[in-house]
Amino acid sequence: MYKKVERQALYVWVYSMKWKKKLQRYGTIYYSSPKMKYVMLYVNSSKASEVKKELVNKKYVKRVTVAHRKELDDHYVLKNKKSDELEE
Repeated sequence: MYKKVERQALYVWVYSMKWKKKLQRYGTIYYSSPKMKYVMLYVNSSKASEVKKELVNKKYVKRVTVAHRKELDDHYVLKNKKSDELEE
């Protein structure tokens, strides 16, 4: 049966987009912005810190940031306007 692998998104800011192809060996490229010169890269959560350390040492990388999407609360409460008006 299929096991879900936890993944972590990394934003890799590069000096030039010609290095985008080299980043494919570290994970899955999900999005790239030629204008802002960054690549959104998904890696396994267990290896995220190792990959980040390795990428920071590369000449073509300005900086690497971790996406904080996992830390956000994904349970939202929708308010019904009619019920709020009746309570008041």
